Amino acid sequence: MATHQKAAAQRQSYSGKERKLVIAIDVGTTFSGVSYALLDPGIVPQIQPVTQFIGQREPRGDSKVPSIVCYSQDGTVVAVGAETDPGTNDALAEMDNVIRVEWFKLHLRPPHLAPSQEFELQKLHLFPKNKTPVQVFGDFLRYLFQSTKKYITDSELWSWKSVKRNTYFVLSHPNGWEGKQQSQMRKAAIAAGLVDNSEASERISFVSEGEASLHFCLNKNPNLHSVEILQERDGILVVDCGGGTIDVSAYSHTIKGRFEEITPPGCLFQGSIFVTCRAKEYLKRKLRNSKYGSDDEIEAMSSAFDKVNKCTFNSPNHPCYVKFGGLNYNDPQFDIRSGSIKIVGTQIASLFEPALQDIIRLIDDQRSKATVTIKTVLLVGGFARSNYLFSQLSAHLIRGVSIVRPDTMHLNKAVADGAISYYLDHYVTARVSRYSYGKEFILHFNTMNPEHARRKNTKFMGADGKYKISGAFDTILKKGTTVSEETRFRESYHKLLTPEEFSHWTESTTSLQCYRGQAESPPKWIDLEPNSFHDTCVIKADVTNIKKNMSLRCDPRTGKSYYQFDHHIEILFGLTELKVYITWKENVCSRHLL
Repeated sequence: MATHQKAAAQRQSYSGKERKLVIAIDVGTTFSGVSYALLDPGIVPQIQPVTQFIGQREPRGDSKVPSIVCYSQDGTVVAVGAETDPGTNDALAEMDNVIRVEWFKLHLRPPHLAPSQEFELQKLHLFPKNKTPVQVFGDFLRYLFQSTKKYITDSELWSWKSVKRNTYFVLSHPNGWEGKQQSQMRKAAIAAGLVDNSEASERISFVSEGEASLHFCLNKNPNLHSVEILQERDGILVVDCGGGTIDVSAYSHTIKGRFEEITPPGCLFQGSIFVTCRAKEYLKRKLRNSKYGSDDEIEAMSSAFDKVNKCTFNSPNHPCYVKFGGLNYNDPQFDIRSGSIKIVGTQIASLFEPALQDIIRLIDDQRSKATVTIKTVLLVGGFARSNYLFSQLSAHLIRGVSIVRPDTMHLNKAVADGAISYYLDHYVTARVSRYSYGKEFILHFNTMNPEHARRKNTKFMGADGKYKISGAFDTILKKGTTVSEETRFRESYHKLLTPEEFSHWTESTTSLQCYRGQAESPPKWIDLEPNSFHDTCVIKADVTNIKKNMSLRCDPRTGKSYYQFDHHIEILFGLTELKVYITWKENVCSRHLL
């Protein structure tokens, strides 16, 4: 509590007029956490963790709960989170054919972000037939929300009724998640009963795990705000090592303790679960002919390795002993004695090596792109508790860079606490676009232009009687652009309609596209890299009113009559959620619709 109070001393008292509750939910690949803060007028908010979840027999100091949902064969939820341990849930232990869904978060990942592993991730395929990943996500959110309400009701002096209609949520996600994933999470939250559909946009916000982790570190170590520690424009690298993903974000220190993102954040699938998967595959091969090579015993070994040995392993010079059975479990030929299997240190180190190399590559990539000198690396997340990972990264960053773990006891709740701080403290004032955004647009066909001639098959007659071609790409926001929260990126467009089209026209619809290719700038034509362009969102606007002020035009060359809708596409990227608008002038007043 003392640490929270010290950090909160820099925080201003809440200036709002109504009591508000903010709940941050971090759904991790393997474990999840929840934190909250009550905002009372005139009082400095304090960040509090939820330390008791439904199904736990006693409060846990680490404030985490397994990200697991158990279903019956027909898709009925039978246990969630802390309830999913058969050792403490007798009712679950007696059930047959239970479907245990784990790692469901990874199903929401963007298609271009996929685990690059040499083995099949079996747990990704265990789903009831009538359940989608978004529905499972919603079932788990419902459990976390119910646990949070119960915890607050049981432990706080203020009543839940006083904040029921004024509760806001911050949902965290990996750096690589985009608008589609945020939309899926919002749908899951609505299905879980966190908010009504009509209030979802207002009461649910998102933050990347990298940015939430920065806020956690700044609150745990207020000296990071100090110019004595970080000079203006010094850089910080936040490395969030989670169960599924590694998120790396680079920031520079600006005036008054604020920070700016200085490179597009990185994200890769090399979290701690993949070390355990490699251990499991190794044990399967090693014990293929052992009497202790059954699926259940391999599962017990990999589980014990995951819970104990993965974090405590220090050096390839020392063997590792994985405890999985009783004292009578012996098979010396396979290094099994007294219920433990011996694994040489070099073999354990090899299980970490793919993750280490990818993390180092991502760190080096962020440092090389940074416009300032990175002097501090902050290592957070459950995987950061690994002593071997920490020592190897420290050895790599030995020259002029300090690497620290801000709070080794509570690294796995960094994101939940940091998400609340993001809502309250707002330390990051600018972010960097990871991709280029824009839209396909139509050009007047020019027979003298070689690029137009190559694409003459796309030629068509426009409403004004002139030939046009489609397939050009207009960049509105370029990759790598640093964007402050109030910056709008805007481009002008025109839509032409024949009188017949105009008579049925009630809605303007356009698609915002994202370029994910390797080039710094998108090509001018989509067909040059068709697989690199992806629809980000569809923007719709009701044009009923604007029609009343539009007059019929006539092209003097073609004699064709048509209507012209002049409008703009505007992008706001400065916050953690992309916002896109269609804007136009109506009766000389600017109007917009999201």
